[in-house]
Amino acid sequence: MAAPARYREHLERLASLIQDGSLAAGSQLMAHRDYAQAHGIAAATAARVYRELIERGLAVGEVGRGTFVRTQVTRAAAEFSQTSERDADLIDLAFNYPVLPEQAVQLRRALRTLSDKGDIATLLDYHPPPGRLEDREAAAKWLSTADAPIDTADLMVCSGSQHALNVILSSLIARRDLVAVESLTYPGFKNAAKLLDIPLVGVQMDDSGIVPDSLDELCRKHRGRIRVVYTMPTVHNPTGVVMPLERRLALVDVAHRHDLLLVDDSVYGFLEASPPPTLRSLAPDRVVEIHSMSKSAAPGLRTGYLVAPARLRKRLYEGLHATLWSASAITAGLVSAWMRDGTLARWIVAKRNEARLRQEVARRLLGAWPITAHPTSFHFLLELPKPWRPDALVDALKGQGVAIAPLAAFAAPNVPSTRSVRIAMAAPMTIRQLEIGLATVADTLIKGPC
Repeated sequence: MAAPARYREHLERLASLIQDGSLAAGSQLMAHRDYAQAHGIAAATAARVYRELIERGLAVGEVGRGTFVRTQVTRAAAEFSQTSERDADLIDLAFNYPVLPEQAVQLRRALRTLSDKGDIATLLDYHPPPGRLEDREAAAKWLSTADAPIDTADLMVCSGSQHALNVILSSLIARRDLVAVESLTYPGFKNAAKLLDIPLVGVQMDDSGIVPDSLDELCRKHRGRIRVVYTMPTVHNPTGVVMPLERRLALVDVAHRHDLLLVDDSVYGFLEASPPPTLRSLAPDRVVEIHSMSKSAAPGLRTGYLVAPARLRKRLYEGLHATLWSASAITAGLVSAWMRDGTLARWIVAKRNEARLRQEVARRLLGAWPITAHPTSFHFLLELPKPWRPDALVDALKGQGVAIAPLAAFAAPNVPSTRSVRIAMAAPMTIRQLEIGLATVADTLIKGPC
């Protein structure tokens, strides 16, 4: 009798069958234990094969249902793939582009003002890795709070939050280290960690955010290998949770106990008008903060900021130098001007109001199903009724010109997906276009899967 095929052979065979269509999109794979028995391999080996298929985006595991083959559409949705220009006819409820109609006019005005500055030629120069002093001073003043002022020396300008995440991962993570993330986390962070071959471990969440006891248990289990925790404590993406002060204190306590660095991604934090004290204010030597202008201003600016304790400054400077040298002084200069003249503050108020209005529209059209959201965020989670599966709904809506994201896009490794999707509401430029998109979602849910 021939020896059982090895793990790699089973993996590549199944991957090939999925990619050439022999295993139809949406079809259910046999339970991994049944597969193991049918092919004479260990159940652990079969489970590993299925996990790798999921990590490649070829399949999705769903709680209580099993493992299903993915289509190209759902693969792209789960990976937040954007490889071509936006389709003008597509109602995009997958990506968040919170840009106000009046911002284009204000950008034109700001560019004219910038061009009239006497020192405009300096914008063409190389600049130090952390950015120009005037841009760092403007950002430090803007981002400082009463409980957590920012020293300009601790702030670095980045080319958006994705760049900041890559700098952190490439500069601060040692070989064999693990990074802990919430069980639902930012897809861009997952992609950056995967590119650098940095393993992630998911930490349980509840209605208050990351569960400290779960993190403590994982730290004990992995015996010191977890060095960094990535979290979104203020307007979490995708749940919208704002971590209360008591939970933040408990998280900081675990960080002290296990000598952890906390990475606080505050990209959506501007949407919360009255946030609790920041993690940095509670543990200034253990927190790196990420801020970005992609949501509060506009994604095309590619401007963000890292705020880090002095002990990490040298390594992060090296990371900035190695990845980009320094961020664009032109866009950073625009943002600095908007911080100083009050334009950014006005945009933020307007965006909170717009987000609140769009949440009301969502509840009016989709309130028949469970919705989880922050009241002034541009996204929400929608729990699907049976027998709908997230991938099936993504496919059905794409055929009608509407894009959404399955929750599997946000799931940490080894965290099974649930019967939920994330719907983003910032991209439609008008309320009417948003209503059409959400009404299409509602009608499709009512009709049921084909």
